[in-house]
Amino acid sequence: MNLASLFTTVALSESINKLPAMPGRVGAMNLFEEQGIRTTSVLIEQKNGRLVLVPNQSRSADPQAFGNTKRQALAISAAHLPLSATVLPEEIQDVRAFGQESVDSGLQAQAQVVNDKLMDLKNSIEVTREFHRVGALRGQVLDADGSTLVNLYQHFGVTKEARNVALSSAGTNVRKACLDAKRFAEAKLGGAMVTGFHALCGATWFDAFIEHDKVKAAYANYAEAADRLGGDVRNGFTFGGITFEEYTATVSGQAFIPAAVAQVFPVGRGIFKLFNAPANYNEAVNTVGQAYYAKAEERRMGKGWDLEAQANPLALCLYPEALVELTAT
Repeated sequence: MNLASLFTTVALSESINKLPAMPGRVGAMNLFEEQGIRTTSVLIEQKNGRLVLVPNQSRSADPQAFGNTKRQALAISAAHLPLSATVLPEEIQDVRAFGQESVDSGLQAQAQVVNDKLMDLKNSIEVTREFHRVGALRGQVLDADGSTLVNLYQHFGVTKEARNVALSSAGTNVRKACLDAKRFAEAKLGGAMVTGFHALCGATWFDAFIEHDKVKAAYANYAEAADRLGGDVRNGFTFGGITFEEYTATVSGQAFIPAAVAQVFPVGRGIFKLFNAPANYNEAVNTVGQAYYAKAEERRMGKGWDLEAQANPLALCLYPEALVELTAT
């Protein structure tokens, strides 16, 4: 074993992929079917108002037939999310595992220094992947500065469905508003395999929702039952056929869900996809993309190593017309 072997692209990529992912509610819900791809973009076809994945095939083969229905195919590029760090000689000089003096144990401790650096990089990348997943749930994937990376509504010519619920009015039939939102989404889903409907809510919306007279009694009973079981009702309160959950994550000033919004989306198979494109490294060209990559390069004069970690995700909702944004007044 030698120190240089710790810094190969294969070893570092294997290491960063084995490190635990940052907690992320949407990622933990397993809504997104994750898949590696060999290209930096995905070709999506719209047919009858629905998005269909176009399979890769030989360039000499006949195109797959979809009938005479008018359709539109678009390529959507994966994001490129690189981060870098530096491992300086003083960080690995004379580092030994606690209670050990052997060279091998020393290299293991040095490998831990590298892994700690990779973990720091991976944490930021993973929370960004979560931000992209939430964006796909809302039909618009945003960049770190709030600008738009992918607007699914514009890409596929469908209209964003936004509805206001007058939660400040005691007479509002909130249950019907929820059912109507669910019915709207169901009508757009066709034969999709849907198992339920969920809504991620900003704190302002959630508080107004559970304080409404038409919701308060149901919420109180639900909360009492959750308390008896030692749970937190903010993690899921079902009303009007939709499970409402507070989600207040904010990173670098970017709120994942706006405070006054509840984003309703279907839960099921074949609705959300997360593609991983290959890294922009020579050895990754035309290979199946991994969730994370890492690489190192020796610094000038041998004064340490420059580390880079990256991900190249593309988070998509294949039925953006079935997403419903609820606001409150």
